Amino acid sequence: MTDHLDNGTARRGAVAATSHAARQRHVRRRGFPSWLAAALIAATVLVTAGAARAQAGGKLIDLHGSVLVGGMTGRGTNSAVPDIFRQSQGAGFGLELGARLLILDVSIRFLQMLGPNGYGGTMLTGLVGPMMEIPIVSGGTDADGKARPPKVVIRPGLAAGVAFGTLVPVDPPLNDAQLASKGLLAVGRFGVERMFGRFLGLGGELQGGYHYMFGASNAVNGSDHSQGWQGSLFATASFHLGI
Repeated sequence: MTDHLDNGTARRGAVAATSHAARQRHVRRRGFPSWLAAALIAATVLVTAGAARAQAGGKLIDLHGSVLVGGMTGRGTNSAVPDIFRQSQGAGFGLELGARLLILDVSIRFLQMLGPNGYGGTMLTGLVGPMMEIPIVSGGTDADGKARPPKVVIRPGLAAGVAFGTLVPVDPPLNDAQLASKGLLAVGRFGVERMFGRFLGLGGELQGGYHYMFGASNAVNGSDHSQGWQGSLFATASFHLGI
């Protein structure tokens, strides 16, 4: 009888110990979520970049708007499927609005392309990604010894986002019936700007990257998507509001 009770107590103890160990492993796994670690790393990178930017004379926060004049081109990897960037390539003009916090830039750009008979297709993009502002020509100091805004800055960066293209001018509001294609973009970009005081800048920006677009018009062989490369070069007149 005593042996039976001892065996039962031992089994209950073993089960309790196993359960406790399992709970401890579960707690350890849940103790520091991976998303929180990623967020902390991202925050550290942004704060470090912001400190470096402040020391170098760049802006911490920049609300910006630009008028664009230039051109865009592109090609798809499958010549049998129409590619919106090739169909609408050529000269164009547009507007861009955006905001940059430390090195994270968010922007919306609208381009009106020009065709042989006047206005052609349009391209609306929304991009987000890291962008650095690096002063390369100092503005010197004023009479009080305070640093003036830099005269020339460069802005290298990467971005990804969405694109919506039409083959004719947009009749607002833009809807699916007007779209020839929509999809995803990944780009590298490089801008240079000559600043005239704190607010106005004149310069240019080069972009190039990869696109994957859906809903290609006049699809061939059952394919309704195109993918390939695109590039653009635009002169910019920009207004900046930031610190």
